[in-house]
Formats: sequence, C-alpha cells, structure tokens
Amino acid sequence: MKFNYYFLFFLTLISFNLSGQKKEKITYKADELKFRRIDKEPVRKLIGNVIFIQGNTEIKCDSANFYNRKNTLEAFGNILITNSDSSTINAELLIYDGETKSAKLRKNVIYTKGDEQIKTNNLDYFIDEKKGFFFNEGELKDETNTLTSNNGIFYGNKDLSIFYVDVELLGEDYKLNADSMTYNSTTKEAITYGYTEILSDDSLYIESLGGSFTQDSNNSSLNSSKIESDEYILEADFINFDEINSIYFAQNKVKLKIKKTDYYVLGDEGIYDRENNITKIYGNALLRKNIAQDTFYLSSDTILALDSKNEMNKLFAYNNVKFYKNNFIGKTDSVVFFIKDSLLEMYNDPIIWNNNNQISSDTIQFKLIDDKVDQMNLIRNSFIISQDTLGNFNQIKGRNMKADFYDNDFLKSIEVSGNGETIYFGLNEETNSIIGLNYIVCSDLKLNFNENEIENIIFYRNPKAKMIPPHEIKETDLYLKSFNWRNDETPNIQDVVFYFRKKIYLRND
Repeated sequence: MKFNYYFLFFLTLISFNLSGQKKEKITYKADELKFRRIDKEPVRKLIGNVIFIQGNTEIKCDSANFYNRKNTLEAFGNILITNSDSSTINAELLIYDGETKSAKLRKNVIYTKGDEQIKTNNLDYFIDEKKGFFFNEGELKDETNTLTSNNGIFYGNKDLSIFYVDVELLGEDYKLNADSMTYNSTTKEAITYGYTEILSDDSLYIESLGGSFTQDSNNSSLNSSKIESDEYILEADFINFDEINSIYFAQNKVKLKIKKTDYYVLGDEGIYDRENNITKIYGNALLRKNIAQDTFYLSSDTILALDSKNEMNKLFAYNNVKFYKNNFIGKTDSVVFFIKDSLLEMYNDPIIWNNNNQISSDTIQFKLIDDKVDQMNLIRNSFIISQDTLGNFNQIKGRNMKADFYDNDFLKSIEVSGNGETIYFGLNEETNSIIGLNYIVCSDLKLNFNENEIENIIFYRNPKAKMIPPHEIKETDLYLKSFNWRNDETPNIQDVVFYFRKKIYLRND
C-alpha cells in the first residue's frame, strides 16, 4: 500500500496539460557544427560554446546532439539552464524535449534560485510549470535549513517543495526525520506526514505522527506526539511549540512519565516550559503510582513537575487535592511531593482517613515506599480520631505526632510531642458495653496499636489520668477541643480518578 500511495502521489503531481501549448522552435549556435545520422535520424552535432534558446529559456553546454525534426536535444558537459524566473540548473548530462519543454538532467545536478539550492544526480524539470522531480536522493539547502530525501518535487514559482522516503531536515539546533514532508523555503514552514522524530542539540527527543514546524514564526504543531528527555516522557494527542518562549503546549490525553520511577501524571492539557524545566498539567490532573497489588492515585486542579539540575525531583499539586489508596485516603489544598525521597507534604487543611482513623494537622508528611506508607509526621495542631464498634470516638491530640504503620497500612504506633491529650473508651467485648472513658493529659506519650486498636500507652512526662465510669460520662467529656468528625468528606475512587467515573480503563504502562 505504501508503494501505491507514492506512485499515485507522483503521477498526480507530475501530470500536466499538453493541450493548447504553442510550438516553439529551438535556435542554436556553437563554435562548430557537424551533420550526422544516428539510427538513420538526422542529427546536428554542436561542439564548443554551445547555446540553445527556446522562448525565455537558455541552455549552455560543451557539446550537444540536436534532433531538428523532433525538436529535442542531448547535451553534454558543463550544462547551464537559465529560466525565465532567473533560476538556473547545472548538470553534466541533459535530454531536453522542446515539444513538452521538459528536461531530464543527470550527474551533479544543481538547481539554484535565490538562496535556495537543490542538489541531486537525477532531476526531471518542466520549464513552463517551474516544477522539478528528483529521485535516488536529493538535497535542498537554503540560508536556514538543509533537507535531504530519496525523492522530491519542487515548485519554483511557489517556493514549495515536497519530500518523501527517508526525509531529513537539519535545522540550526535540531535534526528532524520523517516519512514525507512539504517545505516552504520562504516561510520556512515544514509540514510532515506520518512518523516524525526530532532530536535537538540539548538531547530533547520528540516523536509524532506528523505536524508543522515554522521557524520564521517560531511555532510548531505536532500530532500524537511524545517528548523525551533524560528524566521524563511527555505525550499528548497535540503539542504546539512556541520557540520564542521555549514553551510546549500539550492537549488531549496528556501523560507525563517520570523515568526511573513508577509515577505517571495524566491530564487534559499541559505546558512544558523548556527554559525553566517546569511542566504543568491541568484539567482532570492525576498522579498515578503503580505499586504491588495496588495503585496510588492523586488528583488536583493542577500538577506541576519541576526538573532541577537535570533531575525531576519535585511535584506540586494544588487546589482540590484528593488521593486514594487502599486503606489510605486523603484530601487537602496543596501537596509537595519529593520524588527521590518518596515524601509527600500536605498543606492547608490536610486530612487523611486510614482504616477507621481520621488524621489531621496543619501539615502532614508521609513516605510512600514500595507498596506501603512508611512513616507519617503531623506538624502542629495534630488530631487523630477513630470510631469504635459502639460509635464512640477515641481521640488523640497534641502539638506534633509521628505515626508508624504496619505493612498493611494499619497504625503501629503514635508518638505525641507536646500538649498531649487522649480520650479512649474501654469496652467489654462480651457484653458489648462501655467499661469507662479514659481521659489522659501528658505532654509527651506513645501509643502502641495492635490490629488498629490501642494496645498500651507509654507516658513520658507527668501524666494526669482519670477513668470516668459509664454512668458519670457527660456530653462535655466525650470530645476534646477542636474535635471535628469529617467522615462524610471521604473521597471514593471515582472522586479521585476521572476515567473511573467515565468507566474508561487505561492500559498498564
């Protein structure tokens, strides 16, 4: 199918209307003229300073055979054709048909017009149409770019060229390869078709299924494209490039893959600031980390990736941040993610739901290593609430806390530093009733858990404790100051992952 496409493409482009053409005789002069016959055909042999003229076209050469009856000629050595548009063609061999005004030029062929030059060994040129077709390799060079391909067609009166089969464009700071291309030597716009790849001087690699590249206006547009650096891969259905500001604009099915990690960032639109090494993805922005038997998802209005010193080391998610992992769900206003350390920092009203625990503070930090939460730090105004089987709320409050987890993301221990307060209810499991309410105040303490239940408490500084019997418990005893049960805000996976809402499942990458 590929051969047929190029064959039909070629026939369409080189076809022209012969009807209505006025026959023009070819005139000539030379230092020496001889009359001969070749295959019984009368031939005029011209030698030395040979010049042919037909209309506004002049042909010079060292020697030639002129077939007067056919109005055709064969020229040899130092051939120079000067056209009406001031373009010139040099070659070593020429067969020229005066009836169709077509020239077949061979060996060291050079077409020149203004700053544009085309070199090849095989060129068929049509004088009136100002159209040329080269094959078996050719090169176009202007003041900006150099283009090579196996086959090509150019239009001198339109400053337009078409290249196909092994097309290569060498720009000032990049190399482009494509299946086929059109190129305007005036506007410097190259439009590629089919598979296209670009390698810039700073090792940025781009793949696409065609696009337009305009140097004079410093804008480019790519279809189904992939941009790859040492640290990441950015893909989208459409990518536009503003060369003046070194910014790529990505649209539709945007995906950022951070190399050497399991992290992907998805979204509807994206901007890559090449000069500042910043990538911003927005519109259903989603961070995804593939982990064993689970996946960590984080969504927000915008996700920003920062590449510093050739290392993609930070992600910023802000506005309406939500994340989801089995037994570990959260929401906040903004998040900073340190990729190398697998550390997430949550700011501005962060809250996490871990099994039946609600965890909040001014700032929350936790590590996500392999497939589990490794450690969590709660900084300022820390508060943990859990609801027992009878609906009572066990509470832990303090200035700062550090929480450790088992492999199944169940709480292992909590260390409270400063202003520690706890409320937890003792239960009689056999009678399914309350034994009493334990209220403890201690600046620093540690709680150890077993299967998500408090196993013991270690007090470090002057604890004050009391146990209130069930019949003496008052409403004011049930809650610590700043208690706020927010279970109805817990996101589900459809709230976080946009393609689950649409019931669209992406392939595993």
